[in-house]
Amino acid sequence: MFTETSESVFAIRRLISAAGAHGLMLDEGPSACDPAFSARVSVAHAQRLRERAVRELGPALPLVVAGSIDDHLCLMQFAALSCRTMGEVLQLTVAHWRYMTDGFAVRAVRRDGAVHLQLDVPGSAPLGVRIGVEYLLATLARATCQMVGGGWRPSGIVLGHRPPVPLAAWEATCGVPVQIGDAPALVLDEEALALPVAARLSPGAGALVRELLAWYTPRPAPNIVDRVAAALVRDLASVAPTVELVAAELGLSPRSLYRQLAAAGTSYQRVLDGLRCGEAVRLATDPRRPFKAIAAAVGFADPRAFRRAFKRWTGTTPQQFRMRSAQPEDPDQRLAGAHDGDLDRAQLIEPGVEIEQLLQALDRRAVDRGQRVAGPELQRGRDRLGADAE
Repeated sequence: MFTETSESVFAIRRLISAAGAHGLMLDEGPSACDPAFSARVSVAHAQRLRERAVRELGPALPLVVAGSIDDHLCLMQFAALSCRTMGEVLQLTVAHWRYMTDGFAVRAVRRDGAVHLQLDVPGSAPLGVRIGVEYLLATLARATCQMVGGGWRPSGIVLGHRPPVPLAAWEATCGVPVQIGDAPALVLDEEALALPVAARLSPGAGALVRELLAWYTPRPAPNIVDRVAAALVRDLASVAPTVELVAAELGLSPRSLYRQLAAAGTSYQRVLDGLRCGEAVRLATDPRRPFKAIAAAVGFADPRAFRRAFKRWTGTTPQQFRMRSAQPEDPDQRLAGAHDGDLDRAQLIEPGVEIEQLLQALDRRAVDRGQRVAGPELQRGRDRLGADAE
């Protein structure tokens, strides 16, 4: 069942309790039977709750709730305080977004020198979803301001719909410019990803909070591709089980398995090849491991068949791949390559890959700027020292 985090529910409940004359009650729904998520409710129920709360308490309710962030920090915010930089905070937010909500997804998109933490919300979203979007964006904006401190602010907030309260009220609460656009998002300048998080948690406390967040973040049910991969990955070195055996293990007929994999845009052979390719690529980066042993580890008795398959998977032979992987790659060049072409086609920032490259490039850019500034002064200082010595 889709679930909605208790965080927004708790905040709304707090305001509703303060206005007890309205008599609104929280029904935690059937998910309360799970001890780990005893305070989570279905997405549909959370939307109805928000709609009712806004009708009872006024259209500015999301801003009022976000404005109370100083008094109430959720687990996600505590975990963010264990991060070193805003780039890590962004990765954490994307990775554990399901702790916040299951109503819609989030992704980090790089665009025009900025990073958009973009909420994937349909254009014709119902009132309950729009209220949730308003609450989350306002909360994220205020939380990021507090994490960095020193008067820093995000570049802005983009709302995918026109809110029922003036944008000036939004800007007064969140402290950032607010505009209406096609996709709701919190916008950060790329340079902001390198900013340090102020008032960080101790390493021990940070590790504990991250473990708790991981525990309380729901995991999606495995899809048919994940289930087939789990059945195949147990021993890639052996002869792969037939489709009939995998289907029987999953409680399906072979025909049904073929049909479900096709609906997911893949096939049994493509799943098997993907697993073999991933393991072969991982092992090929170890220069001490013979290619014959790698071939056997991924189910190929004939090294020549493995070589042909590896070239089909990667476009290069195992030997060429190993030689290329042994050469260090400049993170600035990788980042420039992404800007030149790939970014136009796929702007999604993958956690731990693109953001990490961006942070490395920003670090190097800062060092280069420091060297360019310090270089002439340093040389003049050396000249003066030389003259004094003479």
